[in-house]
Amino acid sequence: MSAPASGADGLRGPAPLAAALWALAAVLGLWLGFPNDFLSAPPLALLWPLALTALGLSAPGARAAFRRGWLTSLAGGTAALYWLSLPVHDVGGLPWALAVPCAVFIAALVTLQGGFFCAAARLGRGLPPWRLAFALALCWYFLEYGFALVVGFPWLPLAGALAPWPLLVQTADTLGACGTGALWLWGGLLALFAFPRPAGLEAQNIQGFRPRRLAAAAAIITLTLGYGHWQLETTPFDPEPAGPDSVAVLFVEGNVDQGQKWLPPMQAETTELYCALTEQGLAGLGWRPDEAGAEAPLVIWPETALPFFFQTHRLSGTVLELVRRERVPLLFGAPGVERPAPGKGGSEPLIFNRAFLLAPDGSLAGFYDKEHLVPFGEYAPDWLNWPFLEALLQGVGVYTEGTATAPLRYGNLALGMLICYEGIFPWLAQARVTDGANILADISNDGWFRGTPASRQHLYLTVLRALEQERWLLRGTNTGISAVADTRGRLTAMGPLFRAGTLAARARLCSGESRYHRLAPWLPLMALGALLTVTLVRRRERA
Repeated sequence: MSAPASGADGLRGPAPLAAALWALAAVLGLWLGFPNDFLSAPPLALLWPLALTALGLSAPGARAAFRRGWLTSLAGGTAALYWLSLPVHDVGGLPWALAVPCAVFIAALVTLQGGFFCAAARLGRGLPPWRLAFALALCWYFLEYGFALVVGFPWLPLAGALAPWPLLVQTADTLGACGTGALWLWGGLLALFAFPRPAGLEAQNIQGFRPRRLAAAAAIITLTLGYGHWQLETTPFDPEPAGPDSVAVLFVEGNVDQGQKWLPPMQAETTELYCALTEQGLAGLGWRPDEAGAEAPLVIWPETALPFFFQTHRLSGTVLELVRRERVPLLFGAPGVERPAPGKGGSEPLIFNRAFLLAPDGSLAGFYDKEHLVPFGEYAPDWLNWPFLEALLQGVGVYTEGTATAPLRYGNLALGMLICYEGIFPWLAQARVTDGANILADISNDGWFRGTPASRQHLYLTVLRALEQERWLLRGTNTGISAVADTRGRLTAMGPLFRAGTLAARARLCSGESRYHRLAPWLPLMALGALLTVTLVRRRERA
């Protein structure tokens, strides 16, 4: 019986069964590693790139490796992102026969990353194992970072899967989310390359068991976990910080039906609901507006809590009366409208997804306009201006990218604002802290996604910003999950899903800059230099 072919042209594979098992491992890792409907086990997410590595190394060529990686990742990505079809069907009105392909299309764009990574593994097959492991980890870093910039939907970073276990992601305070994912992958690849026979990689220049590779993998993992433990121990868990550098918060969740909230008859009902819930929540806190020297809690309503133009609508008076009567600052979302400046083009009003901050006397302390809009949810590209998308535009027309992004200030608060999925972009939180934010606030509306894992996925992706910037995070939503996260990415308070009510919490105000904040502009350049060095510089090394 002849041996399987190998050499410069590569293996004809591992056996088809082995290749199928690796593909299955990648799919299950991607699906079950991220929050899902069945079993969420964060470390399993590492199986995704590890299995893609094995598939890529055994592919007959780079094109075949790309196909393997993309199709495998698409299967797992579709399982993880199936919920994308819900807003297209429920709000956009498309039949399931069209809504499901829309979700698959977005998943296909996001999981192109897997195809490119698999191809990179095939192209790097001639590198010694030590260098190949490091090079592939750096490739993964660049793919996550690049896809966030280009595709604009960075929903499946490895750190996002690991974030529910804070111990695993503490290095994000230095390396960021992308760097943390790459660090874990580096350790995993060295462990994979230590066992080439069971991995089916013996003919890929990765021959024989190498205990030194396994020891190096164990060292990386141990140091990463040790750093995480040290950070968590040196920053004690404190769900109720007190003192002048802290703030009391009251989140209000209306649990308003997304399909009904924009109907004119619902506007008054929604306003009354939020006002009533706020009064009940303040009463539950024992808040007395006439008590001298008492600390007024910051009340937070979610994104577009008020489904009308706050600046001009008659119902705005009801909100102002509540604020003046209760003497509390109120942060809430509502559409904003502005007339374009003369000579700036067009006469149509500009509409913004806006966060307003009202002072206890009812005056406007400031507003923030969302700058990173959701494609097809808040705007439609000109080439896709189709009638069926109108329902997805949240009832107010096409939003405009905002430029009013400075922190919202009241007293000692400097709120670095993020609206909805802006929380998944590291550079936006970075900009807020650069502008002086001492706490991050994300108001969101995840009501589009029913009871799917999307709400949990979104929560943990946003929590990473708290860890990167070493700022507490306030997250207020319409249907959940409202939460508070501390500077180590731990949830100190969390509300339920799909239940109208309030959540009282406290948070700390922080100053200074994290290591990641200082390093962020340089990390891509440092990673590029390392990648070029490890792939282009020839040197002798011991296996």
